[in-house]
Amino acid sequence: MNNEIDLIKKYKIRVIKESDKEYPKRLKELKGMPKELFAIGNIDLLNNNAIAIVGSRDYDGYGKVHTKRFASFLAQKGLTIVSGLARGIDTFAHESSINKKGKTIAVIASGFYNIYPKENIKLAKEIIDNGGLIISEWEPNAQNTVYRFPQRNRIISGLSIATIVIESKMKSGSNITAYNAMKQGRIVFALPGDLGVARSEGTNCLIKDGAYPVSTPLDVLDVLKFEGYEFEENKIKVDEQFKDVYDLIETKPISVFELSRKINKTIPEIVEILFLLELDGFIKKDKDMYYKVESNKKHYTFV
Repeated sequence: MNNEIDLIKKYKIRVIKESDKEYPKRLKELKGMPKELFAIGNIDLLNNNAIAIVGSRDYDGYGKVHTKRFASFLAQKGLTIVSGLARGIDTFAHESSINKKGKTIAVIASGFYNIYPKENIKLAKEIIDNGGLIISEWEPNAQNTVYRFPQRNRIISGLSIATIVIESKMKSGSNITAYNAMKQGRIVFALPGDLGVARSEGTNCLIKDGAYPVSTPLDVLDVLKFEGYEFEENKIKVDEQFKDVYDLIETKPISVFELSRKINKTIPEIVEILFLLELDGFIKKDKDMYYKVESNKKHYTFV
């Protein structure tokens, strides 16, 4: 593991003081922010439009799938994805941004030479090497301690125009981040979950307390546009694995059975792809279970 820390030690550390022009403008608006930040990577991201995506370390398939959907989609819209480099939801948020050639910021609760969890040291290096940024308010040799995680969370929300909570328990760091965001006057989104499931209790409670419920990344964009933020309309890319199904869907509706006759996929496989394409806003389903796209579908490209 020391060899991996040595990989981090090769990077130049910048110290950004509150008086520096590079210091995040959004943090300057808030009380109780650090007087200086330690940074490795692309410090230009500090003043980009950013959105935080946080959630449980104890994730399930539901949380993983939707974290990847939201992070991938929003990264392609030019939003910088902010998270805490923790296991689970944070990891998927960072990875999905990198995979879509987007930018991501990891805010850590220790110094750079004591990254936690240790298995994410490689991810930290990937973030830096792909034009992202790692920041901390603590000196490089500082250890992570229990009280530093809540302090870290106020920076995650403070850097961001909005925070999305994917899965969280009632007493969790993700909910602390969300309530910090509310106190900071930021927008909060929460993904609804099953009643009675512990990892959904926090998100469901956030919705009761005023967070916007979301089921698709388009819900996020709708709210942000209402708040005055602008995004490139046709920048979204469709995953290559969906290409054969998506290519057959035009403005004239088509059924699952017609699709299954035209391509070498089972009906369950096609239904799953259609479900994901519909969630991300690429296609629409009518009351007779026929699928179609909007007339601007050809503006999308594949990755």
